[in-house]
Amino acid sequence: MQPEPDTPGRQHGGWSTKKKDKAPRGVRRYATGAWGIRYACGAGHFHKEIIGHVKGDAISVYHRRRLRVQSEPGWCPQVEAAQKRVNEAARVTFSDFADDYLKWAKPHKRSWKTNEGQIKAAKAAFGEKRLDEITTGDIERFRDSLLSRVSNATSNRYRDLLSAVFKRAERLGFIPKRSNPVTDVPKFKENNQRLAYLGPDEEAAVLAALPAAYRPDLIISINTGLRWSEQMNLRWQDVDLLTGFITVPRSKHGESRRVPINSAVRSALIDLGTGKRPDDDGSGLVFPGRPAQADKYFPRAVETARAALKAAGKDSSRLGGYTWHGNRHTFASRCVMAGADLRTLQELGGWKSLAMLSRYSHLAPEHLQAAVERIVTPVIAAPPVAPVPGIKPSYAHLSDQKKTGSTSKATTVR
Repeated sequence: MQPEPDTPGRQHGGWSTKKKDKAPRGVRRYATGAWGIRYACGAGHFHKEIIGHVKGDAISVYHRRRLRVQSEPGWCPQVEAAQKRVNEAARVTFSDFADDYLKWAKPHKRSWKTNEGQIKAAKAAFGEKRLDEITTGDIERFRDSLLSRVSNATSNRYRDLLSAVFKRAERLGFIPKRSNPVTDVPKFKENNQRLAYLGPDEEAAVLAALPAAYRPDLIISINTGLRWSEQMNLRWQDVDLLTGFITVPRSKHGESRRVPINSAVRSALIDLGTGKRPDDDGSGLVFPGRPAQADKYFPRAVETARAALKAAGKDSSRLGGYTWHGNRHTFASRCVMAGADLRTLQELGGWKSLAMLSRYSHLAPEHLQAAVERIVTPVIAAPPVAPVPGIKPSYAHLSDQKKTGSTSKATTVR
């Protein structure tokens, strides 16, 4: 059979663009002998597929693809394949993905220990449900169920963690984009304005109720305002009794800060340091062997102290619901009542903004009184003005009126 002549006008530099086979347009045979197709999808992208060694199969697939492009505007095989992968990935259960999230959180989040307990509660609620099966209603019901045992603020922290879990699932392709079920779950209004701080009687009662080994911990907490994690991670190399400062290598916001040591803290540190080995290089913990959280022992001591105050006929209301974090409020309250301004308190306690300290401002109304007092200008009597010869003062016409008996009032018409 003679080869068909090339179509006129399709010669380009000695080679022809005419197909070398009699297959329809969009179907071609590759050098390997396999047949493939090439077509444009509804999104305008060009796609190539290798079908096999049977020409008829390639033609059939090509026509099916073209028919789908015409019947489904916007259809794209790549988008469809991605969606299939998402659907397949959605088979992952919340329990499995939560475990994976915790593994990721350990090197990336400082709060992973707290998240561990929160994840445990969430796994009990959602268990073997698939990620794509969990709805906004499920999240809301879980959030509401927590209120029977935790505060609004703590419930919001659970909600934030679940949002972070689903954001990561979305980022990794386990759920479609913009499908986080936590997004539409509102937060509870938090009431953080209650100030639970210890007075002298309450402090003495709690100290007496604590085991002797934990009493220095409370004294240092109240007099430095350190957070639990900051205090429990302190090492002797961070304590400088000579200069009178404790260095917090990394606070909650990732920055270091220095906290001054007062006489009470110095005495407690000396008591703790008596059991320190002479050959210790300073890397040892200041508070070794302590529980992971203060709630392992502190609530019992607070209840014991509360009962002791009641038995003595004293007010114990401040100890109602008092936690270890309340020591930080005690530190701030005492500093403000002793005359420290809020900017100084912010630096001492490592608060991120002054707005977080506004709750303590009412404890020192003196600074408000002092502020308005500073604007008072002393009243000084004006010196008498000597008359200038030849110039009448501006009020001279008043004396002239008195001499003539005239007034500025209009004449009365009778």
